[in-house]
Amino acid sequence: MRVLIVIKDGVIPITDMVLRNFVNITKVIRHNPSNPRFYYYHFEGIGALVRYAAPAQPEKLETALYDPFAAVLAEDVQEFSPYVFQLFAALLEANPSGTLSEYYLSLIPPILMPAVWESKGNVPALVRLLTAMLPRGADSIVKNNQVEPLLGIFQNLISKKTTESHGFDLIEAIVASIPAATLQNYFVPILQIMLTRLSNSKTENFSLRFTRFYHFVSARDDKGLGADFFISVTDQIQNDVFRPLYPSIILPDTQKLTRPTDRKTAVVSLTKTLADSQAFVTRYQRGWARTCEALLQLLTNPPAPSTAADDVIVEADIDEVGFGVGFTQLTTCKQAPRDPFPEIGDVKGWVGSYLKEADGRTGGGLGRWLGRG
Repeated sequence: MRVLIVIKDGVIPITDMVLRNFVNITKVIRHNPSNPRFYYYHFEGIGALVRYAAPAQPEKLETALYDPFAAVLAEDVQEFSPYVFQLFAALLEANPSGTLSEYYLSLIPPILMPAVWESKGNVPALVRLLTAMLPRGADSIVKNNQVEPLLGIFQNLISKKTTESHGFDLIEAIVASIPAATLQNYFVPILQIMLTRLSNSKTENFSLRFTRFYHFVSARDDKGLGADFFISVTDQIQNDVFRPLYPSIILPDTQKLTRPTDRKTAVVSLTKTLADSQAFVTRYQRGWARTCEALLQLLTNPPAPSTAADDVIVEADIDEVGFGVGFTQLTTCKQAPRDPFPEIGDVKGWVGSYLKEADGRTGGGLGRWLGRG
């Protein structure tokens, strides 16, 4: 494992040899997973190989690892399943183009079954796998009527404090990948579940994730979503419930977002609200001014794109890797942060250009509003 971490893509010329040994070891240890420290390092080693070799030759690794990993899942080797799900996700993330292979498509029905989610150790790995599958498999998922089972998993995850973050990860991937028209009939129950949690058993994390989800939807008016769409959905749950929600939860928690990608999404959301939202002009004029203030606060410390590669790998505490079925993250192939707006580099420059263009569309109306705000 450590050799692979050090040599990085230097493994590419010897991928066949390393891969062959990993496959053979997997075939042996799946029959008797008796040494958790050994198989932790074994799967971290495969993770390092996937990280550094898969981007250059994804089909080779997918083909070689298919049989041993399929055998692990078919034989229900529960100690290995969370590792296998993570590695399948990493392989997909290394090759984001194209559609899902037949094998991945055949994986979807069994991982949508409730039984596989009963093991707590599977949950983070399964969510990561589904979020990797959705961008490439959305058409097949819609065609095979698998959207409702996915939403059922989301509902179950978001109802528990221990899995609420995974529920939000899943619903963001669903909304990003499945066409808005397909999800049209589901948005009311999706938001109803969230608003019920906010009302009855809100946690600080849930409030932050709800705020992040709002901006995620509000920023994607190009996908048929946007702030006005979000407001129209909440109106169907309870008329004008957005009025207290926005100043009491969304705006305060926007400033608490720490990840650069989340802050960037919030900047895009607030900018598009100022420029394009009719509801804020006609119904929430005080909210329009507060939106302007919130955007200015975010821009005092604008989110910057990451320029350095994340090469720091912190392995799990070896003393905490024990027997039983739990979740241990494979840090050699951990999921990289996803920037939903990679085309926006200079955030301040984009905000200025977008608002200037909107001001032109409104005949200077936006500038007059900004002056009054």
